[in-house]
Parts: sequence; C-alpha cells; structure tokens
Amino acid sequence: MTEPQSKKKFHHGGLKTALIDATIEMIRDRRVEDVSVADAARAAQVSSGAPYRHFKDRDELLANVAAEGFRRLSKAKITAFGKHPKHSIESLIAGGCAYAEFGSDNPELFHLMWAAARNQDTTDVARVASNATYNTFIEELTGIMKAQGLGHLDPHEFGTPLWAMVHGFASLLIGKPAILDSSRQALRSRIADATWAYVRGYQTG
Repeated sequence: MTEPQSKKKFHHGGLKTALIDATIEMIRDRRVEDVSVADAARAAQVSSGAPYRHFKDRDELLANVAAEGFRRLSKAKITAFGKHPKHSIESLIAGGCAYAEFGSDNPELFHLMWAAARNQDTTDVARVASNATYNTFIEELTGIMKAQGLGHLDPHEFGTPLWAMVHGFASLLIGKPAILDSSRQALRSRIADATWAYVRGYQTG
C-alpha cells in the first residue's frame, strides 16, 4: 500500500512554514539531536516524503528552523523597543530583556540558532537571518547612542559588551537556573542595572 501524498493540503509556502513551526514546537520538549525529518512530517501531519519538497535533508530543515528563530527574536526585540520612548535607555533595556527572555524560554532553539550562525557560508539561510537580527540591533543602538550623546562612538564596539551581557544571562538561565532568581522581575532588574551602569560610565567618563 502506498502512503498518501499528504495528510493535509497547504497553499504554496504553507507546507514549508508548517514544517518549520512543527519542528520549533517539538524542540520545546526534546533535544534538537533527537528530531528527524520524519518527526517533523508527523508533527505537521503530512507524509514522510513531503518535507523534501522544500528541504534536501535534515540539516537544511534545521537551518531554516534556526533562521525562523532569529526572525522571532528580532520581532520580540522590535516589539520591546516600541513599548518605550524612541531611542531611550529604557527601550535598550527592554530589548535586552526580550533577548534574554527569548533565550531562556526557547533553550534548544536558542542553541540551534547560534550553532547555525557559525556557518561561514554567507548565503546560508540561518547566517543571513542572524546578520539581519544583528543589523536591527545596531540600527536601534545607533539611534540610542546619538540621543544619549554617544554618537561619536562605534556602535559595534559599544554594543558588544551589552550583547555579551544579555546573551550571558540567557545562557546562565538555560544552563544554571538554580543559581539565579529566574523571575522576570529579577532578570529585568539585573539587566537594567547593568545597562545603566555601562551607559553612564561612558557619559561621565
């Protein structure tokens, strides 16, 4: 007996999105290493051969999952920025909190994203998405720096310690949650204190 071509009907592009979304949902509860293309097909309720219309293999599926992770991270940060006065330190803090919270809420996806971003192929879908996310951060940071009288500084150099700080919080919350108060209030307080101290150090230096 042959397997049905697909258990669901998708519009153009819908199958690809469904497979990516299904994989992201799966890795909320299991390791990336334990996910196969067949698992993604079952989760999306399509035939085992359907994913190969869009992905040549598991690596390509996971690269696209990582890319979607970066897009979701970027959206979370942009939403956080927009809840505060434009180019304010408060918006910078909110963006940092959104980053750390995204990482701690999506540990397997977060690890996958940064593993995929190390791919040196600049045309790789995950690498392209990671660069776009970084550029969004630099664009916002440049406006904040100008508004805070720090426009003469290089935003890449200035932003690296801030990025390292929030990435570090996310990594600690994932790997060593017992040593930190993981409540949102505590996390936001730590990020706010560190951000203000860093910015004021430059403003008064």
